[in-house]
Amino acid sequence: MCNCYAILLRKIRKKREDEEEDFQHEGETNGLDFVGDAYKGINNITKFTGWGKKDEPEVEITEITEIPADFDMTQEAIAEGECYRITLEIIKANDLAAMDSNGLSDPFVEIVLHKDLVLKTKTINKTINPVWNEKFTLYIDDRSALANIQIYDYDIFGANDRIGYIDLDLASTPLFHRYTTTLNIGSSVEGEDFVGTLTFSYLVEVVPTSFANEVKSIGTKGQERLLGIIQITVIEGMDLPPMNSDGTCDPFIRLQLGDQQYETKVIPSTLNPKWRESFEFRYLNTSGNTLQASLWDSEVGLSDNIIGDTEIDISQIAPNKPFKYIFGLDHTNTKINLLIKVLKFAELGAAELQLQKEINDAEVRILSDQYALANTAKDIANVGYLIVKLIRATNLPSKKIGSMDPYVVMEIENCRSVSPVRENCLEPEWNLTYRFPINDYHSVLYLSLLDEEDLVNDDVLGRIAIPLFNCKGLKKYILKDPKLTGVGKGELIVETAVFYNAIRAAVRTFSPKEEIILKDPAKFDISLLQRDVKRITAQLEMVQDLGEGLDQIIRWRSKPLSFVSMIIFVLVTYYIELWMVPLALGLVLLYTHIAQRCGFKRRETWVKNNANKAYYELSRETEGESKSFGAKLDKMKAVFTTAEGIQKGLDFAASVGEKFGHIGQWKVRFVSTMCCCILLLASLLLYYVSLRYIIIVWGLNKFRKFYFRPNLVDNNELVDLLSRIPSFPEIEQYRQIRSRGTRRQREATDHSSVKAE
Repeated sequence: MCNCYAILLRKIRKKREDEEEDFQHEGETNGLDFVGDAYKGINNITKFTGWGKKDEPEVEITEITEIPADFDMTQEAIAEGECYRITLEIIKANDLAAMDSNGLSDPFVEIVLHKDLVLKTKTINKTINPVWNEKFTLYIDDRSALANIQIYDYDIFGANDRIGYIDLDLASTPLFHRYTTTLNIGSSVEGEDFVGTLTFSYLVEVVPTSFANEVKSIGTKGQERLLGIIQITVIEGMDLPPMNSDGTCDPFIRLQLGDQQYETKVIPSTLNPKWRESFEFRYLNTSGNTLQASLWDSEVGLSDNIIGDTEIDISQIAPNKPFKYIFGLDHTNTKINLLIKVLKFAELGAAELQLQKEINDAEVRILSDQYALANTAKDIANVGYLIVKLIRATNLPSKKIGSMDPYVVMEIENCRSVSPVRENCLEPEWNLTYRFPINDYHSVLYLSLLDEEDLVNDDVLGRIAIPLFNCKGLKKYILKDPKLTGVGKGELIVETAVFYNAIRAAVRTFSPKEEIILKDPAKFDISLLQRDVKRITAQLEMVQDLGEGLDQIIRWRSKPLSFVSMIIFVLVTYYIELWMVPLALGLVLLYTHIAQRCGFKRRETWVKNNANKAYYELSRETEGESKSFGAKLDKMKAVFTTAEGIQKGLDFAASVGEKFGHIGQWKVRFVSTMCCCILLLASLLLYYVSLRYIIIVWGLNKFRKFYFRPNLVDNNELVDLLSRIPSFPEIEQYRQIRSRGTRRQREATDHSSVKAE
């Protein structure tokens, strides 16, 4: 069994290497339009280690140790009388940072699992490429803690200098697998990004406690461990009590979890503030489960006044799902709306949300198994998981005043993460990995690149929107403007991977979409109004073309086509069954898919033609047109024309609804009486005659009329009927003005006027 598993891993690795050789063609196969030197430098991007990369340190399985026959690999915890045996071998380091004046170092390694459990190698003097080959074996009862590997430079006088560190997550390491890896050392030297690499091997086994002289108990008591991320969005407050002399207050919200504390901005002089601010808390095993939220009134030069507070038990909130929390004050109508999302990653063995290392094979296997179709029923609400590796930004514009301090904001559903700021940098590099649980496969990942400013709002350099079904591997994205309609400033290189269960995603599709709280409310824009009118016009043109085609057939413009269409109409109407309708629609969808794959062209509307243009072309066209006075005048005319069309469309839609209502209200008694008789006759006809025969007779009558009278003007009986019924404005026009006086006087006046006539 173990040999088969090793062979399978080798085949998977070989397949990944083959895919990597074809990576330079990935942009074309995924439908990317690269501009200019968009390919420049993309082959030098490091990929997820678990997917294979030749020039990046990669974990290699060198040995699969013997697994005890009675050991259950699916068990989540060790049984009584068992413990973990950790075998670590520190092999060597290369290209270490020089910490001494002679250009060399005196390096040694410390392995820290607990303040009372520290392992230490010997010191290798005067070298930056030390070789240790030292092996350590220890027995512990909990492997959930991080193994912190620290590299030091030994100093005779004073404290030792720390060169760097590596965090080893033992919880995500498969049991009975010995790994050998070479990793970049995390820098502890100010101003140094690269301080060397460390080669080491590690093995985690489960053995009887009788094997050990002493089992160290570490667990989670001795070391801080990240359980997940808590994202809190402060939405708004309603009916706050007045705290100022003018009957208002200056409210802000203070949030605290353990030692972590955040505050919203102060909204001055209001009783109904809207914050819409998002904060991230590290959910640590030492921070507790109580989140404190308090409402304050800001006082300039004085102590702030607390208005009210509440405590929220995080452990009672379902993980990876949005939770809307409303807290109010006693004996008042005050309400504060919060949105809380607890992102837990402990089940994946991830030690950090932001990792400066690649995704490993263990995590890929866990995710692939978790979202496999065979495990659909285990957690139907858990749709998927998104991994985003933010690599770097390129081609950022230089500033005339001040420095460029870029950072990236990642948003999906109601999750929001912010990258670190790279100060004074036009080619910022992050190489950070972010993880997001997915509640809807149809969600969109938004990436915004911003420049941090001190005195004014941060400048949005560009933004991109990536649907989850387009998150496939490493890509270079040309940024758009904040409205996602034109060209932005710069480019982002991002690698994405989506793990999801297709059945769960399909079930979730028929549930209401999650409300996006952080989305800015829509504002009126005349250009957007014109765009939407053109979109509707394009759809109406398609319907009109279809109607003209049917009209050509009914009017016998092509007698062979009309004759064949009439025969098909009769046969389909006679033989069709209800179950054939969804089958026919499915076949039409399948046909369009095959036609697109085969490259068949179809008629493109105005919307489609403009969508195919490059965004910078549209931006230049709009910019060039808007400069001349004539263009502005044409734009004003287009606005009035659009407004007139909208007015007519709204009047028609409102009139149709009103006229149907007036039939039921007997506003025109003759028409209502006639409709009542027609409905009674129609019910009798349908009782004795099948509907399919009625449709056949109606269709043949259409063909007959236009065969003998090709120029006959066709009519729609329902439209003709509605045209006889007045709309509400017309009824107001028909209403007579009554003279003042009593009812008897008005009736006498009406009677005398009629008699005089």
